[in-house]
Amino acid sequence: MSTVILGSRGQLGSELAQLLPEANALSRQELDITSPEMISAVLDPLKPTCVINCTAYNQVDLAEKEPEAAWQSNALGPRNLAQYCANHKSRLIHISTDFVYGIKRKPARPLAEQDLPDPRSVYGVSKLAGEYFVQTECSQSLIIRTCGLYGRGGNGNFVKTMLRLAREGKPIRVVDDQFCAPTSVKDLASAVLKLQTIHATGLFHFVNRGQVSWYEFTKMIFALTELDVEITPISSAEYGAIAKRPQYSVLDCSKYCEETNSRIRTIKDALKEYLRSEMV
Repeated sequence: MSTVILGSRGQLGSELAQLLPEANALSRQELDITSPEMISAVLDPLKPTCVINCTAYNQVDLAEKEPEAAWQSNALGPRNLAQYCANHKSRLIHISTDFVYGIKRKPARPLAEQDLPDPRSVYGVSKLAGEYFVQTECSQSLIIRTCGLYGRGGNGNFVKTMLRLAREGKPIRVVDDQFCAPTSVKDLASAVLKLQTIHATGLFHFVNRGQVSWYEFTKMIFALTELDVEITPISSAEYGAIAKRPQYSVLDCSKYCEETNSRIRTIKDALKEYLRSEMV
């Protein structure tokens, strides 16, 4: 089987490239999915049987000012890939986000794949449109929604940002009214490969087990690193982000666990291992 990984310089793409050294791992500069012509020119010689799309326009606030750029990368780009994969009988694995939800009130249970999405930001809308295009255009597609990724690759993540602010002695103010399940890239990459192995198709959720507010997650980071840092909890309104965030986007991963016969690590256990690797 010939696998192509797109977005090889990002957190997930670089992790998958390490797990699949035989795969062709391509950066956005090497393959821009917004160009159908470039997709054909690059992928035709590689003859992939599976394409894993880890690319995205993920500047959530900037997307409110640049909706066309977000739409091109998150909606039309995946459509181009899906059409190519359908025409060449290739599988397409596409990574999506919890931002397709915009729930304001905490529901009785985590959100399952069948729960209706209701995005409240340009980023969320563009990612949901990408999901619909992939599902419509490519029958052999797999979409995985996830949340709050952190890993050793890429340009940065929430955990690294908090540790940097602590080292710099900067005041740390974190929202305490947005609940989700921040997820280790290492665990997500493993989940992608498990789903690929069983030839899963359709929509799956994958996040680390549990739920926290971003404030609670930040306290967990500093407790595990034994850093004495003062953190101030604030509301989303006080933080004043340009794009609206879902106040509750904890994802139910029961379908993944049942299909793969797996148990997902807790948020704390995954974070603990990541922090150990960061401190080495």
